[in-house]
Amino acid sequence: MKHMSVCVLAVLVAVSLLKADNDESSSEPCGSEQYLLIQGTMPGSAAEAQGVEAGDIIVSYDGKPVHCFDKLNMAKEAVKTETIAMVVKRGEEMLTFTIPKGIIGVYIIEMFPDIDFSVEKDAVVIDGIGPLAWSSGETNSFFGVLARITEHLNLDQNYTHLMGVSGAAFRLHFHKDWCPSSPDPTVGYDCGAVAARCLNLAPTYIYANKDTANVDKVTQAIVQSIDRNMPVIAIDLMQIPEWGIVVGYQNAGEKLIVRDYFDHREGYDIAEKFPWVIVTLARQEGEIDDVKNLKQAFTRAQELYETEMYGDYYSGITALEYWIQQLRTDDFAAYDDEKLEEVIRANAWIYERYADDRMFGARYLKTNAGKMPTVAEEIEKLAALYESEHALLTSENNIAPYPEYFKTMKSWNDEMRAQEIEILGQVRAHEKDALSVIKQINMELAH
Repeated sequence: MKHMSVCVLAVLVAVSLLKADNDESSSEPCGSEQYLLIQGTMPGSAAEAQGVEAGDIIVSYDGKPVHCFDKLNMAKEAVKTETIAMVVKRGEEMLTFTIPKGIIGVYIIEMFPDIDFSVEKDAVVIDGIGPLAWSSGETNSFFGVLARITEHLNLDQNYTHLMGVSGAAFRLHFHKDWCPSSPDPTVGYDCGAVAARCLNLAPTYIYANKDTANVDKVTQAIVQSIDRNMPVIAIDLMQIPEWGIVVGYQNAGEKLIVRDYFDHREGYDIAEKFPWVIVTLARQEGEIDDVKNLKQAFTRAQELYETEMYGDYYSGITALEYWIQQLRTDDFAAYDDEKLEEVIRANAWIYERYADDRMFGARYLKTNAGKMPTVAEEIEKLAALYESEHALLTSENNIAPYPEYFKTMKSWNDEMRAQEIEILGQVRAHEKDALSVIKQINMELAH
């Protein structure tokens, strides 16, 4: 898969993943049924320190009801004190937090009332596709999407399983130029296609461009897939280029009905953009062979560790060593603020995803060790190494902060990078041990 082989602007914004509360404007007129959903807190922010959580709904700010960005902005502008009370709804509870005025330090999505597609003209919809959310912990959006599709197909293959059989849980890619696309499982070595094939689903990537005939081809492929009750994987449906699901269409495909990590509704939403890559899936004959897939996952893991580069992406231990080298030797002082912000964001996102991927790798290995009794001890040992890696990567707060943590980009200094280098260096030692264990597993399975 080469849709992100160049670090294009779209991935890009890589994005604080969500809209930070220091950059707010309502995308629609403010209605009473709207609400502001917190999707995450900024590392080191007052909100994080006070215990604000993803999933909280902002009810009021400084005593003023707020249910959209415009109302929140007005409430902020009217503040006369240095601290304010912010009330959030968490489940059935109302909680009050005292925080400094100004930036709250959270990522917010402005939510709107659901659309009843059952009464919408010309709407063709696949019902029952579950939501996508960063707060679920499924931070690899491609596999978050594929997990929702396996639920639709009644396949007992969850997100953790997909991360493992595909090789993504064993993978580390690092683009040669600080690109935040590095953790996308479809770039470099395409773990996304591998996961689909492990489910006996044949993936077909179709690329859109500005050519009308090509857009028509993509639209036709979406319509045909929905008509046979198969959702479509697609990228860049909403705010930024993450993977989402097309679950329906209107007006012969002129409007796409979707689930996305950036949905503005609890139910299905309307795509804001036309995707520039889609993946259609076709069911294949035969039973899913979990043991065969597990064995092949270890072969795949060894390849990902030992291959130095896939296209523009360093891989495995080479990727980790290149990352450390870049942190140590790149001329960050020569970058302007815009470029430095991109670098800081890429570094933070790759770091976060690296920690997450190893955590899911450990879970996958511990779940499946019993299926391969001849190498169960080695699999448990590998799981323990991955748990140690995750513990190291998350041992301190803000080892690899996002740009929102800093007042100025130049605050990301040599001392902070040295701490990250130290952590990654310790992880590298575990990774070398992990490769030795993976090779031992493959040797024993070959006999």
